[in-house]
Amino acid sequence: MPSATTGSDPRDKPPYVSHWHPGPRDVPDGSTSILGWSPATDVDAQFNRSLVPLRPRTYSAKLRTNSKARGGEGRIMSCAEFWTTDKNPSQGVDDHRYYAFSHWQYVDVLVFWAGVASGGLICPPDGHITDAAHRNGVKVYGSVFFPPLRDGGEPVWVEDFVQPGASTGEERYPVVDKLIEAAQYFGFDGWFINYETPTDEKTEAALRNVLAYARARSDIEFTWYEAFRYELADSGDGRNEFCLQDGARRVCDSIFIDYGWDDSSITRSITVAEKIKRDRYDVFYGLELVRKVPENPGRARLVCPANSQHRGSLALFAAHTVSNQPKEPKDAWLGHFYRAEADYWTGPCHDPSDTGWPGIAAHVVERTTITSLPFVTHFNAGHGTSYHHAGQVTRRGGNGWANLSLQDVLPTYRWIIRPRGNSRMAASLCFEEAWEGGSCLRLTGALAPEFDVSVHLYQTRLTAPAGARLTVRAKTPSDPKFSLRALVVLDGDPPDTVEVPLTTTDTGGWKTYTAALPQQGAGTVLQLGLKLALDRTARTDLAYDVRVGQLALHTEAFTAPAAPTALTVDHATALSPTSKALRLSWTPPTPGEAVHHYEVHRGTTVLTHLAATPNTVAYLARLDREGDTTTTLTVTSVGPDGTHSATGATTTVEWG
Repeated sequence: MPSATTGSDPRDKPPYVSHWHPGPRDVPDGSTSILGWSPATDVDAQFNRSLVPLRPRTYSAKLRTNSKARGGEGRIMSCAEFWTTDKNPSQGVDDHRYYAFSHWQYVDVLVFWAGVASGGLICPPDGHITDAAHRNGVKVYGSVFFPPLRDGGEPVWVEDFVQPGASTGEERYPVVDKLIEAAQYFGFDGWFINYETPTDEKTEAALRNVLAYARARSDIEFTWYEAFRYELADSGDGRNEFCLQDGARRVCDSIFIDYGWDDSSITRSITVAEKIKRDRYDVFYGLELVRKVPENPGRARLVCPANSQHRGSLALFAAHTVSNQPKEPKDAWLGHFYRAEADYWTGPCHDPSDTGWPGIAAHVVERTTITSLPFVTHFNAGHGTSYHHAGQVTRRGGNGWANLSLQDVLPTYRWIIRPRGNSRMAASLCFEEAWEGGSCLRLTGALAPEFDVSVHLYQTRLTAPAGARLTVRAKTPSDPKFSLRALVVLDGDPPDTVEVPLTTTDTGGWKTYTAALPQQGAGTVLQLGLKLALDRTARTDLAYDVRVGQLALHTEAFTAPAAPTALTVDHATALSPTSKALRLSWTPPTPGEAVHHYEVHRGTTVLTHLAATPNTVAYLARLDREGDTTTTLTVTSVGPDGTHSATGATTTVEWG
């Protein structure tokens, strides 16, 4: 990202994700006190907001893919680092090599892991990460880090954190009041308190009191972690149940137990949880993934036994390290990343139903937020090497892009593929082509005459009437013996699978397949998938490389959303005589319009993609003159199916 010219106006710098110290004492040069923060005066605040609400989610015990996994018991907390604490771009990065996590169906809480003594201790998450998590029903916590002394920790920072406000007749704690304000403004769900700075009993007691105060004042959640205790104990040096519950006071919503726990400490923790009347699943047992501890799979089974009630929840520390993503060579990065992620979350067979070591999918059932119509996915992973609209490239070059605000709900099952006869198939995400965004679904292999392959993609809970429409955009073989069908699994005992033939009049390129649900396909849809088949009269096997760029189930035809208005350049910063950095804003259409996100383009007829966000502000890190005397920018509304508004709001950038 280019560096804007530094001036007296803070808008000359790119918008970055906020970070603070408690303050006011010993605040290093790279940070500020949260006490001085306000969204009204923070010029970057609006760029960091998440506007996607937390979606409810459900699961189907009838369609549990792994017989060892259980639902409604132990939870999964993922503690992951997405970028550095300092200079973390607000709306994504101009590089596809980003931790674009996508196995949300197994996670309950994402902790945005950040914080360093010299930079910032209090770190809210990127808004675009919260967007992706919320779209999948996952809560997101920011980080509050009190570092060890060896890493620059200062006891005064803890003391400042618990400092009461001036007496007004009402108990007030200004720092945690600001934590609540920040979470509510930025749109995330809680804070992870990472306590590793040793203090004294008085300060620790004050810390518990402050957290109980914060929890009583709002719905913002808190998790407690400290590096000194290995179980939820109620006596001796291990006494820490007060970090979770103090009599009738709820101190924190959950607790992360450090890595030294064992079978006996789990048993003792369950006893203490029952004594203080807290759910055993509020206790998360840490697995340190960064060191690739070989005992971790066995230790996970201590917490989540295969054939009996779970004994607690699992916290995965440094979950981003399981993919160990190298930055070079960049052309091989995507393949490595997705293989490594699948190895950990669904197992080396990349099939969550595998009965060996299938990863986290063996412990908890997959969940879904697909509970209302319309449902649309473009299999867009939220990053890519190019950007596409309606199957055409609208941006290419550089190192690509990453913006998790644009990530679709990706397939629940990665991958559940059931071939018959000699047919065979492999599934993956493809970044070479897309219908919308940066990726699509790729199905490769061979079909044998009279045999087929079923691909189970999404768990859902959709009420679909007869006549509801299926739309699929795909690149498929032109052989007339080839057929594509939708698999619709309906609620029942047992569930009933209905095959719906998909038809198209297109003969090449991206084909649009459609179908209406027949009467026997109506009801509560629990699963959606595809079936590829070859007619029995075919002479020989058919090798194929199918790309699927859209799968939609809807009752109404999709229409173009209304256009935004009043596109404005709020601030321009000269990077050179022929390039500028721009802060843009616009007015959304009437509330209630079905707008998935907005896209910023160069031009008015032939549009070159520059940025996309569900927000109403965007930052362009670099706009080049390209020989023009003026450059026109256009922002369009984009509906859930990728349809752009018929017109857009425009503004003109003048070049001197």
